Amino acid sequence: MGLSSSQARLLTLTGRMHDIEYKAQKLEAQKLKLANDSRKVYEEYLNALDSVKIQSKILKSDGSASYADATYNSLIGSKVNDHTIYFLRDVETGKAYVPEEYKCAYDASNKTLGGFLKTLNSIKSGESDSYISITSAEQLQSLSNSNGNFRLDCDLKLSDWDGIKNFRGTFDGNGHTITINGGDNGLFENTNGATIRNISIDANISTQTNYTAGLIGVAENTTVENVSTSGNIQSGLVVGGLIAYIKGNAEISNCESSVNVYCAYVSPNNGYGEGEEYDFRTYTGGFIGCAGSGSSSNITISDCVSKGDVKSEYWYLGGFTGYLRGTITMNNCESYSNVLGNCNGHGDDFKYIVENNEYQTVATFNGETSVNKVVTLNNCNALGTASANGNKNYSHIDDFGWDHPVPNFNNFYSTLENSANSSGVRNIYTYDTNPSSYPNLSEEDMENAIGMFSLLDQTKGGVCVPEDMVNSVEWFTNIVNSGCALISQVDISNKKDYSIYDVSVAIDTNLREVSDEQYLRKAEAQYEADMRKIDLKDRKYDTDLAALDAERNAIKSEMETLKNVAKENVERTFRLFS
Repeated sequence: MGLSSSQARLLTLTGRMHDIEYKAQKLEAQKLKLANDSRKVYEEYLNALDSVKIQSKILKSDGSASYADATYNSLIGSKVNDHTIYFLRDVETGKAYVPEEYKCAYDASNKTLGGFLKTLNSIKSGESDSYISITSAEQLQSLSNSNGNFRLDCDLKLSDWDGIKNFRGTFDGNGHTITINGGDNGLFENTNGATIRNISIDANISTQTNYTAGLIGVAENTTVENVSTSGNIQSGLVVGGLIAYIKGNAEISNCESSVNVYCAYVSPNNGYGEGEEYDFRTYTGGFIGCAGSGSSSNITISDCVSKGDVKSEYWYLGGFTGYLRGTITMNNCESYSNVLGNCNGHGDDFKYIVENNEYQTVATFNGETSVNKVVTLNNCNALGTASANGNKNYSHIDDFGWDHPVPNFNNFYSTLENSANSSGVRNIYTYDTNPSSYPNLSEEDMENAIGMFSLLDQTKGGVCVPEDMVNSVEWFTNIVNSGCALISQVDISNKKDYSIYDVSVAIDTNLREVSDEQYLRKAEAQYEADMRKIDLKDRKYDTDLAALDAERNAIKSEMETLKNVAKENVERTFRLFS
């Protein structure tokens, strides 16, 4: 073998040695990673050894007790005794964890058991399955001039909202909430022949336009059920917490408004004729500004509540309604609103008031009733306050303002002193809980719903429990042990003052914490499977390293031989030439 060929072979072997060293280093790094993986798998196994689960006691028919794994479905709502149930409470908000349908029904109802059951019955009806889904503000605005069936499938926030105009269809809020910030209208500017239900509105509006409310500005021949409104509205002429002006044949049931309403403006011509005596007659109500438009209006309002503050710079204002001018029947309605008249009796706005010795009516329930209109009140309460600022010579405090004939007061209670209309005994309403009244709810549904309502009412709302976690032992244990939720007890008997107690596994004899044997067996199986994989990889890496080491030794031996041959060739060449 010549000199050049030996050197070429040496170079080849040197490159191969570098390649072997690189592969060996890579394998060593992979073995190190395997060691880390092995340590991690072992740590997970050690954690599994400490895993526990919560169990609850179950009494058998023979009086003996056993324990079963606690899940949301198995523990929450179960009875501690005849009047007390377990529930899961969110630590941050204090609200109860409940299934989504109960939270939606409570949010959309007027926070009464009757409203809650009717809303839940509507949600379970399945009717909304044939509705057109609404999921954006753009879709919502496109409902103007529509006459179809629509269902809201998410909460929405609206800014500078212009209101849905001339809506004639059915809108099911599906228990969701719409928040309105700014603009001239509530959700609807006007409706005719429409049905609106199962929606919560939070409206914050300040405008100088007329006919403004949280839900509808002007409603004609409209049905409204299971709706709640909140927020602050400042507007002109006719203002209401739920509806500004309703006329025709209409029904409103199970609704609540806690909107703070303020009538702050009038136009030079508000629709009655410039300069005429009605120019500055405004109607402001915590629930409805003005109900009825004459003999053609027949309106029934049932199981509704007003809670927001009411304020006006002008004429008729009431905690529940500002003005009635039709055939109006109110059943089981309450006003908690505090009403403030701010009539100062001076300036052009009040020229008619001053010149004609008129006054501003400030009432805890209704501001005024038009002449020759039939108004009937069955079991209604006026529980707020009425007061006046400015020149009180132009203000009249009352609980129910009316002109002839006298309204039919059937059990009307007022907290106003010296009320001529009050029965003297506050009305306590009972709600129909007969399952036949709610065809979409079974008797079991009814029992669960009544318990859930008491729970939601006490905690002022709910938090949705994930649907896929209601039967998960791991989720229930983790959310409690992580401190995100507390197991609590609440008395759901028919008492005004509910009692809530936070409990724990340590103090509640009906609960215990045990090792999660099933989880541990899974962890052991997983540990063994993971370790087998790691061991197989480690063996393969060792085999590969051994092969590389054998090849390295062979190359070293060959390189030594080549070096010796090269050395002998060099020495022979020197001897030849010397």
